[in-house]
Amino acid sequence: MSTRSHINIVLKDNSIKSIYVHSDGYPDGVGRCLIDNYNSYEKAVELFNYGNASYLGSTINECSFYGRDWNRDEEPARKYNNVDHYMLDMRGDIWIEYIYLFQNGIWKVSSLEYAKTKNGFDDSIGYFSKFLPVREHKNFTGEKHNGTEVKMLGDLKKMLEGSFGADGVLFQGQKLKKPN
Repeated sequence: MSTRSHINIVLKDNSIKSIYVHSDGYPDGVGRCLIDNYNSYEKAVELFNYGNASYLGSTINECSFYGRDWNRDEEPARKYNNVDHYMLDMRGDIWIEYIYLFQNGIWKVSSLEYAKTKNGFDDSIGYFSKFLPVREHKNFTGEKHNGTEVKMLGDLKKMLEGSFGADGVLFQGQKLKKPN
């Protein structure tokens, strides 16, 4: 139901900061949001102040961070020595479909790809592609970020509230109302 991604930034000392983003991780979702709204080092680095996120918005206040907005323990950004160290850590992770990297003023993306095997128990093996600018990714159409997965969850919330009442439905980190 979600397209999971990681976003990363190369810091001035060439180390990497990384966070998880749960929803809309595809290039027209998170990728488009990053290049439209976090396209400078100063803006990009702000994304890593609150740890892992459910989804990204056009501003930091519109983003949904698990620690800040969901009343959960903050899951701070992970730090790696360099890009190679980070990518080695990602080997075998089949849950992350896209990895975004802000480097030298450009948002780049790597995607989870599969290759067929000839003689294996499983008939394919997963790997991450080389990084390329988001706008050059085969799945980037240039359409405006519409938060498809987040919208779908919002529609589900409305349906549940219609059946069970708003007091019993918890959505995207909201706090439950206390019964009277």
